[in-house]
Amino acid sequence: MSCYIDQGYTLDCRNASIGGIKQIWILGDSGSTISTFTTNGSDAITSFSGSGTWYSFQLVKQSSSFTEEILVNDAAQSITFQPLVTISLPKLDQNLRNLFFDLVKQNALYIIVLDNNERYWSVDWSNGGLVNSGSMALGQNYNDLNGITLTIQGGEPNPSREIVVTTTLAAVASGFTVQP
Repeated sequence: MSCYIDQGYTLDCRNASIGGIKQIWILGDSGSTISTFTTNGSDAITSFSGSGTWYSFQLVKQSSSFTEEILVNDAAQSITFQPLVTISLPKLDQNLRNLFFDLVKQNALYIIVLDNNERYWSVDWSNGGLVNSGSMALGQNYNDLNGITLTIQGGEPNPSREIVVTTTLAAVASGFTVQP
């Protein structure tokens, strides 16, 4: 691996980027795997294959987030990337409670995030993420959240990659079922 910078960064128009995420997919089913993925010259994913179902989670506007932190250990000369996906799902009922419990007990969650700029991101594809915090809440005031909040955290050797999607997510995902 080379240790040099080989590009700069130029500011674009200020209207080119807005924050937030609108939808995520979590890989589920018994025996689900991401077998391979291919990347282009920019290291973005152009296709991926495996087995299982990517379950869709539609998110309320401005309720959920994706961040990735860098963890550095100077003494060990190591760097890891720590993705954090926080989701909030309203309207607590028995089905949402069961989903909350199912997500909490998983040993590895593989995620795709769709941001508000219509870009798809692979999250926790090497080691899988775990739910490290969350809550079920009924709220106190009439306009408080009645639902669940979860944070899924990982530790990865590389930062999350963008997935190049020109038509649909299912078109670049071979061997999977992808919920819309």
